[in-house]
Amino acid sequence: MSSLRDAQGAVVAAAKLLAKRARRFKLRYGLPGARLVFDTRYRLPSVHPVDGQRAERIMRHLGMERVLDAATVTRPPRLAMRDVLRTHDAEYLASLDDPKILDRLYFTQRLGVEAARVLDAQRWACAGTVQAAVMAMKHPWLKSPVVNLGGGFHHARRDKGSGFCALNDVAIAIDRLRSEGFRGSILIVDLDYHHGDGTRSIFADDPTVYTYSIHAQSWDDSIAVATLDVELGPAVGDETYLKSLDDTLPEAFARADPKLVFYVAGADPAATDVLGNWRVTAEGMAERDRRVLSRCKGIPTVMVLAGGYGKEAWRYPARTLVWLLAQDDAPIPTADERALAGFRQIRASISDLALRKNPEEPVDEELRITEADIYGDLFARAPDRRLLGFYSSFGLEVAFERYGLANHLRSKGYEGFVVDADSKVGSVGQGIRVYADGTRSEVLIELVLSELHAEPDATLLSIEWLLLQDPRGAPRDIPLLPGQKHPGLGALRTIVGMLIMTCERLGYDGLTVVPAHFHVATVARRLFGFMSPADEAYFLALAEVTKHLPVQEASMRIEQGGVVHRESGQVAAYRPGRMVLPVSEPLKARLSDASYARRVEDEAKKLDLVLPPLRDRQDQPQ
Repeated sequence: MSSLRDAQGAVVAAAKLLAKRARRFKLRYGLPGARLVFDTRYRLPSVHPVDGQRAERIMRHLGMERVLDAATVTRPPRLAMRDVLRTHDAEYLASLDDPKILDRLYFTQRLGVEAARVLDAQRWACAGTVQAAVMAMKHPWLKSPVVNLGGGFHHARRDKGSGFCALNDVAIAIDRLRSEGFRGSILIVDLDYHHGDGTRSIFADDPTVYTYSIHAQSWDDSIAVATLDVELGPAVGDETYLKSLDDTLPEAFARADPKLVFYVAGADPAATDVLGNWRVTAEGMAERDRRVLSRCKGIPTVMVLAGGYGKEAWRYPARTLVWLLAQDDAPIPTADERALAGFRQIRASISDLALRKNPEEPVDEELRITEADIYGDLFARAPDRRLLGFYSSFGLEVAFERYGLANHLRSKGYEGFVVDADSKVGSVGQGIRVYADGTRSEVLIELVLSELHAEPDATLLSIEWLLLQDPRGAPRDIPLLPGQKHPGLGALRTIVGMLIMTCERLGYDGLTVVPAHFHVATVARRLFGFMSPADEAYFLALAEVTKHLPVQEASMRIEQGGVVHRESGQVAAYRPGRMVLPVSEPLKARLSDASYARRVEDEAKKLDLVLPPLRDRQDQPQ
């Protein structure tokens, strides 16, 4: 039977390999599934929240997947000023020489970047959209979308920039085509998290350009002769998002009857986006792109990247491009997921015995018969000092070395750190302390764990207390966060990764924590979700109103009562809620269920929080 399974597995693997080689052959010698426009001059200074190297990350991934061919990538010529002047007012363009105007658009002064450099990068990305539009109309028989790895600056109006957008590349491209004689109807499908208000405004009086936008909140309700706006509100998940697309996309195509489509494929609806507050999964994002691009078949199509904030945003368009170029689809793991894969390799190489034993105990300790085994309760048993009844202090040191935590502590100057597993650390569980040295006077790490039984049948490893601090660390420019006495140790991701490995080794269904502060919950949410839909909705509402602030500043503003309920004016204080990182498949299924997503959306609609505006922050990036 085993031989039969092996043979079947070999046949399946061979079939997959042949199919992959066939796709590669088609890519090399057949018509391209997509044509790309890209230039390294799209690169922006990498400042939060914008990833200035998003296009380059996409190109590197496509190269690693071996789906790139030199014939599929085009560099745009520099954008001529006459093209820009067809769309934007000359007076407005002249104002972009003023650093204060650019600072309002890009926050360059606060972020410490050169305003002219940001504007030049955006001009090159606009040139890419113009080039993509020209290519789409020049060779419509290719019937494949032309994708500009930039652009989508849909907030810029004729006489005003807004939300990181100084020039409206889609409008500039349309006006360029019109100047060359193209008179066909055009549809703009804008699926960025934010409303495409700038593009809508520019073409408000043009019946030949139909603007269609699905977004969280509408910013412009003025009359437009050819538009369809769909406002979904906060905390949207896959089911609501894709149903809205299915319900309205056919209508947009029917009304526009387009001869050219621009697809503004923002990545910020994704749950991992640092500025959005929707909960669309990677599968939902991929399905969105497939549905739109399938609808565009046979119509010249230009796709631009638009919004997407944080260093994970590149994964969504990259996945879609692999699908277009090679008819292959697979999720691209996040940096945290890739790190966990590395942790699992390390975990597999460490035996249980290495983690349980003490150096003074013989290797065969589990086989020895003790007096306690013979006489039972007649002899008092010494308390088991192992963490969770499993990890000895020696075993913890082994884990610290293997997972890289020991080297991290040494890099901070703590060569003689001491690990102590001690059940007396916490009143509600077991814990460990890591001291700076043998004097045990300075604590670097303090961790308290307990076992939590959650309904209906999940057993979780609960982090009751976690302190990570660098007591000898040099003072930093940024103030200490709420709850901090010393700078952070910079080891949170490693600690959480090790605890996830503990769950997998000892059979816990998941790891859980109740973050005491907003900034802790923000960091945790990269991997953790909330147990309660109401808690998740409340956190997302806080994150939405503070999204333009660095997380440290946002956390302090919330702690100081800076966020309020719009109607009552009452302070919207941070509300700790239990978060969980599921490990077992049943728990993963429960927390990703569509009914949970609907409850989060329902709870989010009840909340309306506001953050009083800060001085000199009149024009917040969107």
